[in-house]
Amino acid sequence: MTKFFEIDDRDGPARIGKLYISNQPAEKPAASFIQTPYLINSSKLAAGELPIKNLGTLWQTGQDEEEYFAAVANEISKTTESKLLILPRNQYTLTYPEADHEKRERKVYEKTGGMEIFGKRPTAAVIRPIKYSKVIEADDCICGDDCNRAETVEKETFAVEKTSADVYMMESAGSFDDDSIGFFDAFVNIKERLPADATLWLPNLATPENAAMLIYLGADILDTTRAEVAGFSNKYMTNAGTFFLEDMTELPCRCRACAGKTAKDLREMPAAERYALLSEHNVNALDSEMALVREKIRRGVIREYVEGQCRVRTWLTGLLRLFDRSPLAEITAPTFRRETLYATTSESQNRAEIQRFAKRIMENYEAPRKEILVIFPCSSKKPYSISASHQRFIQSIERNRKYVNELIITSPMGIIPRELELTYPAAHYDTTVTGHWDLEERAWVGGLLEEYLVKNKDLYKHIVAHVEGPYREICESVSAKLGISMIYTVERSPTSQISLKNLRTAVDQIIEDATPEKESETHKPRPALLKRGGTEEKMDQAKAIARYQLGPLADALFTEETTIKGNFPKFMLLDGRTQLAVLVPQFGQLAFSIEAAEKLIKSENYDGQYTVTIDNFLPKGSLLAPGIVEADPAIRTGDDVIILGENVIGVGKAKMSGVEMNTSTKGVAVLPRHTKYIKDI
Repeated sequence: MTKFFEIDDRDGPARIGKLYISNQPAEKPAASFIQTPYLINSSKLAAGELPIKNLGTLWQTGQDEEEYFAAVANEISKTTESKLLILPRNQYTLTYPEADHEKRERKVYEKTGGMEIFGKRPTAAVIRPIKYSKVIEADDCICGDDCNRAETVEKETFAVEKTSADVYMMESAGSFDDDSIGFFDAFVNIKERLPADATLWLPNLATPENAAMLIYLGADILDTTRAEVAGFSNKYMTNAGTFFLEDMTELPCRCRACAGKTAKDLREMPAAERYALLSEHNVNALDSEMALVREKIRRGVIREYVEGQCRVRTWLTGLLRLFDRSPLAEITAPTFRRETLYATTSESQNRAEIQRFAKRIMENYEAPRKEILVIFPCSSKKPYSISASHQRFIQSIERNRKYVNELIITSPMGIIPRELELTYPAAHYDTTVTGHWDLEERAWVGGLLEEYLVKNKDLYKHIVAHVEGPYREICESVSAKLGISMIYTVERSPTSQISLKNLRTAVDQIIEDATPEKESETHKPRPALLKRGGTEEKMDQAKAIARYQLGPLADALFTEETTIKGNFPKFMLLDGRTQLAVLVPQFGQLAFSIEAAEKLIKSENYDGQYTVTIDNFLPKGSLLAPGIVEADPAIRTGDDVIILGENVIGVGKAKMSGVEMNTSTKGVAVLPRHTKYIKDI
């Protein structure tokens, strides 16, 4: 945990923050911190020109432990304030027994951790992603009795250092270049071991082509080592790849090092001058890329950028795919936000926001009690119901809509019930439309449709599929697999007059077939089908969104006294005259009141879900991480949460995940909307 690093902005796992280099007021406030993601110029670091002090490596040279610790303390005491202090570290070969290495490392921190200097500036420590080792018995080795070689044991558990550092430097990060599996295993293990507000430095790895991916995964500090060294190998770096100077005809960059020069000019320069210019350009290219990445984070589109940028190197594409399969992806993905989700690559389908949406539909969504299901295709305009095509669909079934549940099938979202069409990311995504669906898309959407129909097999007696092309092929495949019949109504296109007429006729015929014969002139028979009226349909939508947010716990808000006021997309949920929630159209999310929180807490299904427990104080303004005692780990950025203290209750919007709240010591955790003192809940 740290008091020197604070995260200001997040976009998934990527973040922008401030690393304060002193807790003393500076004459120039901007000089008191460095903004992350931060690029360390390795040459300037070596020359002592940065607000960073590297104490280097203290080798064991025969002195006893007390002499060694005294040397460490002496080096630290000579460091001036207002600098990031890179702590000294022991340097051992990889065959050194891991247990002894950890023991000595910890002693260094124990001996130096109490020094006054640690409270005045941030410190950095090396963290190693090396698995536990064991020494091979000499009898088992061809080296004989003198063998002290070690073998890595394949375990998921890594060695854990317990230090008080603010910045952690991943040891040997540069050795993982072009090794997506090795790097990701080590990287995730380190992230899991660190507090959420610790700064992570990946030394000797960054290039213009991989910086975006490293920062997206969660790196906060990179350096120019690899970029500078590449210049001395006649390598010219860009974010589109690295080129050998001898193979180049033009210089695509217009930085100061490249301006007015050609590739031929560089080749004809003296070696020292050429190396210097190439290194300068490579550093400029890396610095420019990091500035672009910071802007992408601020705009909330770093994921879209990374999906394109990862194509430059195969190992970067591998990293993205590995990340999407890891728990880290879901933990860091927001539940609700305003930004558009652009789904333009095959990796988009695996985004945590999309996978979570599908999972919550299957686990939390309960279809309204209607026996007719109509399946519609998606539209480019969101939410679907305001698009021209869906307006025509709705008009076609308007008089019988109270008998119909509507389901939209789309890629990459899968399936979207009409009740959730406003909820992020259903109303916030955009995708490329070509009319071609690959096998992965078909399998994904078809699998979700199949699961939905199986879940509701006892509900739907009639299914109408108003779809064409790949949509229809998916429906036909699912219906054949499940042995159920579907009525297909599209001819030429879903919005053609004949198709709309077929849709209306199909639904009308189902209603007619379910209507008993007329017994008298005065008695008009009603269809023997389940239906929901206008007010009930609004309630269905409110309940669908509430269950999407809270799961089964949301059922406590819906009783016989619950009413709804207003029209889509703005309505208010009431308990008598007491407001429980309002729908926020920008997110498709319910914003709950304190009275709703009190009802939830009293529910028999309540077990701390979506609750942030605080000390006994009334939050005013932002609720900061230090004031949090415990948070539900299931909370994600954007969730509406309950704030609960011994005599305090409130509601607000989460600005970080519950996992981060539980391990952070700085930063805004929740934006309270309403809070109050209470006697009893």
